[in-house]
Amino acid sequence: MSKVQHRYEAQLKNFSRDNFGLLECVNYNFNEDNTINWRSMINKEHLVPNRDAFKNQKDVILKEIDITSLQDNQLLILLAGIKELAQIRGYKNVRYDVIQAQPDYVAVKCTIDWLANYETSNQEVSFSALADAHLDNTKDFAKNFLMAIAENRAFIRAVRSFLKINIVGNDEMGKTTHIDSEIESSVTATQPIALLQKTMDEHKITFEQVKNGAIQKQMSGAENWKSLEDISPLSMFTIISGIKNKNKK
Repeated sequence: MSKVQHRYEAQLKNFSRDNFGLLECVNYNFNEDNTINWRSMINKEHLVPNRDAFKNQKDVILKEIDITSLQDNQLLILLAGIKELAQIRGYKNVRYDVIQAQPDYVAVKCTIDWLANYETSNQEVSFSALADAHLDNTKDFAKNFLMAIAENRAFIRAVRSFLKINIVGNDEMGKTTHIDSEIESSVTATQPIALLQKTMDEHKITFEQVKNGAIQKQMSGAENWKSLEDISPLSMFTIISGIKNKNKK
């Protein structure tokens, strides 16, 4: 066995889970009842002061605040921190259901299928959370990317609620100016029409095939579609889901 192979196998072993469903490479913090204290395991690099908590203190400079001295209601957790916790906890699948999609309002449900661990009696658990985004609870560029914002908010809430974390996610704040740069760099790719086009390209499906399939399924207005722009966002996600499910078989 080469040194590279040996190192690779050693790293994989570190990321294996023990009989309690815990990663062997992670040092966990526990509550008095022996459940995991997920709040204490948030990397402080992923925590920022909640601007709204200091709006009446004009002399406060947020970047100079020691976050370790703040209460949970004075903090915000960034999307990267939520993702890190979810990966440590372990999950099999994350899926989204679009509850409503309009130009000025989007509602999304995120369901996470969590791996089994001792906290859930070694049973796998599915947990869901809802979130929305509209013109009154978003600001600046976020108003143009309601689907991406709602998606992130639903994911954050599903993780926070399941892990019993009381720090609000930065992306959940309607008027925060500290928008996670990860959203800004990816919002275009997460718009419904971009996702549909990408899915069609991956599976070599033409617009005519999409239209004919929609007509067969009696999707509203499908017979009048002349381009992807004519398809409603909700119908786009239905089509995307149908294409992916069909190609799984």
